Amino acid sequence: MRIKGLTAAGLVLLAGAPILLLLMGRTTLAASADEEAGAVPLAAIVVPYLVGLILIRLTPPSLPALDGAPDAALRRQSRWLIGLALAFPVAAFLTRDTALYPLLKILILLVGAWVVLRRIRRPSAARAHRQRIPKLWYWLGPAIVIVVWGYLFFYSPLTGTDLSGYEDWDRAELALVALYTFLTASVLEEIFYRVILQTRLEELWGRWPAITATALLFVAMHAHRYADGAFFDITLLILTSNGALGLFAGYLWAKYRNVWALIAVHGAINGLALLPLLIG
Repeated sequence: MRIKGLTAAGLVLLAGAPILLLLMGRTTLAASADEEAGAVPLAAIVVPYLVGLILIRLTPPSLPALDGAPDAALRRQSRWLIGLALAFPVAAFLTRDTALYPLLKILILLVGAWVVLRRIRRPSAARAHRQRIPKLWYWLGPAIVIVVWGYLFFYSPLTGTDLSGYEDWDRAELALVALYTFLTASVLEEIFYRVILQTRLEELWGRWPAITATALLFVAMHAHRYADGAFFDITLLILTSNGALGLFAGYLWAKYRNVWALIAVHGAINGLALLPLLIG
């Protein structure tokens, strides 16, 4: 009962942030922490993710939630992984804009998770769960969702991405930054938050409690953005932009167990808009 109540509260928090922004008259927001990135229309964030969540629900297959049997090893793994997810925002805030930030990110989210899974041996339930998905829908299901979401997010009349801040960058430097971001965000964050952490929380608590908790931990990971503005404004901003991605990617993972779909979504968000500058 407590888990259900906390899940409901978390979902209200995530859904209420964009509504509150709208009531405050905030129709645009900075969806990226990069100084060069311009403001994005609020609708360009909310609508694609909302449509994406609905599509995941409606697109086959109808995969049941994980029906694992929680044991002591799973609980120990989960506690340590949640600890790492809570430690990283603190480390990120303290080392923002320094060379230590990427190093600590790799140490906490990659090395830390590897140590936990090596020291507390227990197989992930995701592999057996994935085998219940028909091979066709393992690829087609997320492809349908991502194509529709991607059109709305990048190419529909809702969008209004401003890339003028990146135009003075050297192309080679921009390519290196894009590659670094792809590896440490699109790949590393999705593997840690969704593939490793959320899977174990799903087995422990259920599908939506795990998705919601992981989305909130993913929001917390962006605490370094509090250096950019007022606490209340930044809270609403990261709850809206990062929280929406957390829910969308979390549901996508829970439904299809396709890590490539997660990497494609996160990679597109971080790099697709920069392609014209890289190849132009």
